[in-house]
Parts: sequence; structure tokens; C-alpha cells
Amino acid sequence: MAKSRVTIVGLGLIGASIGLALKKNKLDLEIIGHDKDSGISGRAQKIGAVDATKWNLIDACDGAGLIILALPLDGIHLTLDALQSNVAAGVIITDTATTKVPVMEWAKALPPGAHFIGGNPIIKPERLQGEGIDAADANLFQGATYCLMPSVSSAPQAIDTLSNFVAALGAKPHFIDAQEHDGLMAGVEHLPALLATALASITMESQGWRELAKLAGNNFRAATSLAPTNGAQARDQFIAHRENLIHWIDALTQELGDLRGVLERQDTAALEATAERLADVRAKWLNGGYEDAAPSTDMSQVRINLGHMFLGSLADRGKKK
Repeated sequence: MAKSRVTIVGLGLIGASIGLALKKNKLDLEIIGHDKDSGISGRAQKIGAVDATKWNLIDACDGAGLIILALPLDGIHLTLDALQSNVAAGVIITDTATTKVPVMEWAKALPPGAHFIGGNPIIKPERLQGEGIDAADANLFQGATYCLMPSVSSAPQAIDTLSNFVAALGAKPHFIDAQEHDGLMAGVEHLPALLATALASITMESQGWRELAKLAGNNFRAATSLAPTNGAQARDQFIAHRENLIHWIDALTQELGDLRGVLERQDTAALEATAERLADVRAKWLNGGYEDAAPSTDMSQVRINLGHMFLGSLADRGKKK
């Protein structure tokens, strides 16, 4: 019997790391990769993240029981459009975007019988050692909270399959509503990027930037590193979360006003108390103090479950008729 096929569309940090993690666990799968950049595709195959790559998206997805869209938001939209008439009943499709509400809406156009389950892996800060495929790591998802949002048409077997897939990566499945997910992510993912954009704007576009640039060091580099690097990225990141971000901006404006008052009054006690209180909360977060206890995972059972679910009819349904 032929191996079950998993297709990874997008072979950057997340996509390549998924391939490496599946390979590390020696799952009996054929992993096919697709990336619009042929150089990245070749690199992914060279490091062993995929068994083979295909330049044509539809060919890459043909016969796959699981299709993973490790793409930016606009890429997910275009890819789901392309797959509308090119996937058969039974295939499971998931993504890794940090925005879920529009993705879940786009997925409604997939043909009946295709199971879409939104996904977003929340990588632990200490696991991130760089960007792009050169930073890909089989252990990237170890201990990560992996958000999952099944569509209403997803069968229980498909949800179980993706839960086992997440466990095989070393992550913890966390089922959450798409709107709740986006509201929370706006505060911890997209608001920092918006703040970095604002900081870069008021400094780099000021008349004093030439002099400021001479003194800007590591703190400024770190504080502005989260600002989107192109217009499409900024559009997708901020507009998709506009309502939640407006809420956070209002809260931030009030907080800045309060801090301004503290500075005007030279209220050193308030400043010290605030800094110490937030340092304690941040340290607790970094030490995993807000995480649910992770259930022990029997990887041998995960391999068996994935094998049973991918092999046979589920994988065959991914083939074009």
C-alpha cells in the first residue's frame, strides 16, 4: 500500500519545521512540499523537511490526505480559491495563520466533504532562533499551544486526525472559537506590531531622525523589529483585526495618559510599583505559569492513530476523481 501523503504549501520557518518534526517522529508518510520560490523548495528538500517538491500547486496537493497551508493571510486566500475545484471529499485542510475569522469564512467555499480546521501554533519564545527556512527546527513546536478551530462541516474523525498531528509535532491542541482567538491575538500579536509601527513612524519620519539615527541602538532595533516590512503585510495584519485593535488602542491611550500624569507628578513610588508588578507577571509568563498542565503523550499511540487515519480511505479520498 502506498504511503499516505501530506502536502505542505509554504516552506518557510513554520512549513519546513512541520516537515522536519514529522520526519523526526518517523511517521509512515510521504511529505510533498510546494513553495512559489523554487530556491526555498530546493532548500526544504535538501534539509530533509520534505520527500519531494512540486512546482504546480494542484499536482502537489493531488492525493494528499492532509494539506497544510503555512502561508501569509493573502496566500491562504489565493490557495483556498485555487483548491475549490481541485480537492475531493475526505481531504483535511488546515492553515497556520495568526488570523482566523476571515480564513474560516474563505474555507466555506471548499467543496462538500472537505474538512477545514483552522490552526495557529503559538511558538514558545525560547524556541525561535531566527526567521525563514534557515531557522527551521524539528523541535520548534515542542510545548507549543496549537490553536485549532474546526469548521462546522469537519467530521469528528478529521478533528481527531489533526489533534494527533498536533501531538506528533510535540504541541498541545487547544480548541478555541475563531472570534475569541482573533480578539486575544490582537492584544498579544498584532498590537505589538502596531506599536512598533507607531514608534518607527514618530521617530524615523521626524525632522530629527538624522540625529536620532546616530544614537539608535539595540533597544530601538528590538522595539521596531515587529513593524510589518511591506504594505500587504501591514494591510492584512491590521485591517483584519481593526475592531479589536481599536479597542486596544483606546486602552493604550488611557494608559499612556495615566503614565504621563505619573511623570508630571514625578510619582516615583507609582513608577517603581508598576515596574516591579509587571516584571513579576512577565517572569511568571516566561516560566509557563499561565499554561494548563500538559497531558502526557504516548507517541507510539499517536503514530498508530495517525497511521490508521491517514492510510486507506481517508488518504484515497484526497485524490482527484
